[in-house]
Amino acid sequence: MKNIFLKYSTLTLFIWIFSSCAILSTKNKQNFVEIEFYSKGAGIDFKEKKLLEEFIVNYTEANKVTIQYTTRKHGREGETTFVLDVSKLSKKELKKFQEAIKEQLKNATNYRLL
Repeated sequence: MKNIFLKYSTLTLFIWIFSSCAILSTKNKQNFVEIEFYSKGAGIDFKEKKLLEEFIVNYTEANKVTIQYTTRKHGREGETTFVLDVSKLSKKELKKFQEAIKEQLKNATNYRLL
């Protein structure tokens, strides 16, 4: 009886550890980049928002990568969050894309790159 209990306990522990590692490894992969335009009472930078939309389209065409995005509007002053699906980019491509976004938005005000 003790032998059976020991075998099942060991098997259960092994399965639990293995499944935990698999879950953690998928959680660490970054599949989305969020860019939030926020307001401090005077509205967002609509010009930079429009330039970002154009930049995403131009970047995907120039680099032959697939980056789809959706927008979530919140607030009354145009606050918008861009949610970009970067799951099809390699780590190197993702880093390059994030650096290009930062360069594109260097003159923008009231935004967060999440």
